[in-house]
Amino acid sequence: MSRLRGYLAILGVLLAWGSSYSISRIAMGFMSPFMLSMFRFLIGGLVLLLISRGLVVNLRAFINALLNSASFVILLNLAIMYTSNPALASVLVYTQPVFVLIISAVMGYERISTLQAVGVALAFLGIVVSVGSVSFDIGSVLAVIGGFVWALGTIYYRRELIHEDLIRLNASMGLISALIALPTLIINPRIDLTPQAILWGVLVALVAQVTGFLLWFIGIRELGAVTASSMSLLVPVFAYAFAYALLGRAPTVIEALGSAVTLIGVFLAQGGAALKLRK
Repeated sequence: MSRLRGYLAILGVLLAWGSSYSISRIAMGFMSPFMLSMFRFLIGGLVLLLISRGLVVNLRAFINALLNSASFVILLNLAIMYTSNPALASVLVYTQPVFVLIISAVMGYERISTLQAVGVALAFLGIVVSVGSVSFDIGSVLAVIGGFVWALGTIYYRRELIHEDLIRLNASMGLISALIALPTLIINPRIDLTPQAILWGVLVALVAQVTGFLLWFIGIRELGAVTASSMSLLVPVFAYAFAYALLGRAPTVIEALGSAVTLIGVFLAQGGAALKLRK
């Protein structure tokens, strides 16, 4: 029963995070990406605080929030806004495990196996194919940078905060990120002060920041990190489905092909890590 609960939780993650790209694109019709980031940080952080009834407040939590939340989410929102298809941004962001592997190898934390090396090569080949169809626009660049920043944050979390309570840590991450991101409103504070705009902003926060993360924690607890992480690679597939359903945007043949190659590469890179853990 616990494994069934875990699989259902990951299905919820796929629906929540898969839809969040298109929902964010719609929300940015009413507000700037910087204002949407503030909605996500503040509302998400406050709701998670009510659930966790506590915060993690120290320098390590600040650095974690800077990498894993503030910088990453702002880059992600900008990528969603400026890329040709928000679902393509999800594929490029999900190269994060590949960057984790490369950075870990460069820093001497981990050795890359042959299987992982093949995965890395396929992932970057898929990126070239995918974005070649849209001339590597600014949204694509920002999405790849977002994946790299997320990778830095993941490595920092594993080394410095792995034993912290996850819900409290994410509540702290949201609220600290709101403070970090506040100055970005100077760049563009645009928001339509209408009930519709507020609704979309709140929806992004509840779907992406609260529901997605809570279900993610349940999935990791019931299935383990390796299984849950492998299944999460289906998020871009769901993102493409939601982009078509909500925005009427279907991927081009080249985008679909490149995205498939990228995700296969990420899966192989991650699968190589799983084999090492089993040994």
